[in-house]
Amino acid sequence: MAEGTADRIALDRMILLAIGALAGAATYVLVEVLPDHVENEQLLLLIAAATGGFFTAFLAATGPLSFLRAALAAAVSAIPAAGLLYWASFRFEAVEDYLETGHPPVAFVFILSVALPFLIAAQRGADGWRDYPALFTQAWNIVVRYAAAWVFTGVFWAVVFLSDALFSLVGLDVIEDLLDIDWMPFVLTGAALGLAMAVVVELSDYVSPFLILRLLRLLMPVLLVVTVVFLVALPVQGLSDLFGGLSTAATLMAMVFGIATLITSAIDRTDPEAAEAPVMRWSAQILALAMPILAGLAIHAIWLRVTAYGWTPDRLAAGAAALVLMGYALCYALAVLLRGGWMARIRGMNIAMALGGILIAALWLTPVLNPQRITAQGQVARFVRGETPVEALDLWFIKHELGHAGTAAIAQLSALDHPEAAALAARLELLEDADNRYGFEAVENAVDLPAMRTDLLANLVTLPAGHVLPQTVFDELEASQVSAVLEGCNRLTPAGHPGCVVIFADFVPEVDGDEGILIYATSSTGTALRIIRADGKADWTDAPVFLTGHRMLSLSPGSIDALHAGDFQLGPVPITVLGLGDAQILIKP
Repeated sequence: MAEGTADRIALDRMILLAIGALAGAATYVLVEVLPDHVENEQLLLLIAAATGGFFTAFLAATGPLSFLRAALAAAVSAIPAAGLLYWASFRFEAVEDYLETGHPPVAFVFILSVALPFLIAAQRGADGWRDYPALFTQAWNIVVRYAAAWVFTGVFWAVVFLSDALFSLVGLDVIEDLLDIDWMPFVLTGAALGLAMAVVVELSDYVSPFLILRLLRLLMPVLLVVTVVFLVALPVQGLSDLFGGLSTAATLMAMVFGIATLITSAIDRTDPEAAEAPVMRWSAQILALAMPILAGLAIHAIWLRVTAYGWTPDRLAAGAAALVLMGYALCYALAVLLRGGWMARIRGMNIAMALGGILIAALWLTPVLNPQRITAQGQVARFVRGETPVEALDLWFIKHELGHAGTAAIAQLSALDHPEAAALAARLELLEDADNRYGFEAVENAVDLPAMRTDLLANLVTLPAGHVLPQTVFDELEASQVSAVLEGCNRLTPAGHPGCVVIFADFVPEVDGDEGILIYATSSTGTALRIIRADGKADWTDAPVFLTGHRMLSLSPGSIDALHAGDFQLGPVPITVLGLGDAQILIKP
């Protein structure tokens, strides 16, 4: 290797290492710093999506493109996608509720990942963004480069932890002290990833997707046999018997996607590079002809659910995915039926379908394909038409899981002049008073409240162990409040404990007896805290958790595990109060 070449390689490695470290530092700021200074959740989402998308795309595009061109391609792919994600976030009051639907992040990642190969090919391909060999190569190279880089990053951290363990044997804490710096793990992870990407780009002749593609081809005859057996058995067994407890539509769509992937790997970038074995080519053609049947069955399975229960965001997402897969299926089958040049036709159709997929993902983040609005309006329309009886109308889902569209639908239902208006009004009144779905359904179904209180007493763990709760501790709580704690108890913490616990101590020394702090899980990431007074009565008052700087902290269910493990301390808060007569004025720490 010439000295100039070696110097250039070293420089490129240092640049990508620095870019990776900068990406890690940006992640730390986004996760740990900005939330304390930016109250606008939508703005935080925009900054996080644009920054994360930019660095992800930049590292992927560097190598095929120069640093400047890679930065431009990353910005062009990340910023519009982040803008769409931000725009759609106003469908909900809280960004957390918006992201928990799952669909927006998927649409964002799809736009970012599928658009990037087009932007790279536009600057490298002989035919610009339509150059299929360049698109094919870049798309698969991105997957392989990132996979190899993340494997290296994992090994890097294994070496770090092993080194720290070795140093600890001789009393050296230098690595542990370094990792205790809040931002250091983020920066080191990014730096390792950036360095790995640089080395993978250097060794692109060795670290390439072609081995994976050759191996994928070998699965095509196997998948052909499975598909033929399925289609032969279908008229005899029926869909329900064939799939048992699995989702029929999801299974069928996964099959269509897998077939499309294997056919794409078999036809490769050009005809000379495609699979030559007759069994491979015949398998690809037969599978292409079977794809519309499988995709059609998937659409039929989804439509059966829609006609029975109406649209939901999940069914809309499944329907959109099924239509895209049907597009691929029809294109592949048509390409084979037209015979000569079928592989070239599939390549051209792959480009068109990829662009179509980007369009649908983008529309999903616009009012054109707002799944919450479509669902809310559809559920109201089904009730108005008499297709959904009042007792089957999922009011909790409409109000709490469809964002602003659901709130508008509830208001619309409240104002309806309908034969079942009285029954609907009674259910809406219960909905207004309920704190959670469990409580709403419990009250609606006239669950025995004393039995619920007894059930809670039996499930609630107390610390220190052996502390006995009075039988009347929950007598002052309503059904919705008791059910909220019960629902938390039914969740499991990361360590497998029930998601509820009460810890007792003399938290208020001037009052005789011990007080309790009740902690119960409200989701997989959140908890609520309530107070049990010294007189043994549960008080539905929040027990807030404060950090220095007046910021209120939200504990995770892992905090319950920490209590079980004894990883906590009891002690006074160092604080000075201003006494004015009977009043005490304090600043919360």
